[in-house]
Amino acid sequence: MLDLNPEMTIAFAHGSFNIANVIIQLPFIGLLALIVTKIIPGEDSFVEYKPKHLDPIFIEQSPSLALGQAKEEVLRMGEYSVVGLESTHEYLKTGVTKYSEQAYQVEEAINNLDRKITDYLVKLSSSSLSDNESEEHSVLMDTVRDIERIGDHFENIVELVDYQIANKVELTEAAEKDLEEMFSLTVSTVKESIEALRSNDKTLANDVRMKEDQIDKMERSLRKKHILRMNEGLCSGQAGIVFVDIISNLERIGDHAVNIAEAVLGEDHETL
Repeated sequence: MLDLNPEMTIAFAHGSFNIANVIIQLPFIGLLALIVTKIIPGEDSFVEYKPKHLDPIFIEQSPSLALGQAKEEVLRMGEYSVVGLESTHEYLKTGVTKYSEQAYQVEEAINNLDRKITDYLVKLSSSSLSDNESEEHSVLMDTVRDIERIGDHFENIVELVDYQIANKVELTEAAEKDLEEMFSLTVSTVKESIEALRSNDKTLANDVRMKEDQIDKMERSLRKKHILRMNEGLCSGQAGIVFVDIISNLERIGDHAVNIAEAVLGEDHETL
């Protein structure tokens, strides 16, 4: 009809076919998406970087309400630290990159929340706060730093696992079992410290302190055990570095968890 040469006829027909397909399928995009996700299920990973509770208007109109909003954001930041730790744990166990990517995203979100919450609390410090509110303000400032440091430490572990995979560093079965035990204890300790902060539960905070003591003892014990494995030729020097650095980071995470718990107990602590 258009009197085109053979090449242009093919190109025109191909383009028309694609355009017609799009027009016909456009009303059914939602249904097609639903069918595809049912056939090939999966989990979407999305990390919200922006704070949700830090409305600056509360600082001027109701400092006590602003303090409560800041605590909600700190708790959200603490929940992210647990998610990051769990993703790091899965990466260590499986070597699957989606877990390392999630851990890196969570750590970046924690850093962003650290800056936003700290700025908010600094502005709030110039408001009229009661003695109890001033004490809680101080606790939140310290807790934000502790959670941010937890993020730094699990990021260190992800980088160590990256190194392990890239250099094909093999850990013994005993070393992997030791890491699994210490990692599980550390994740549990951080979870309890955040929950103790949420509910102001002193009993739970004391439990965190006992678990952190276990982590310290475990770190010393596992370090000695691994040195013995290296002396017996069961582990390479590279494996020794990866193992010792991982348990060292876990021990430091435990320190920051107990800092949060001691703040709940009303005890002074020094952020590491």
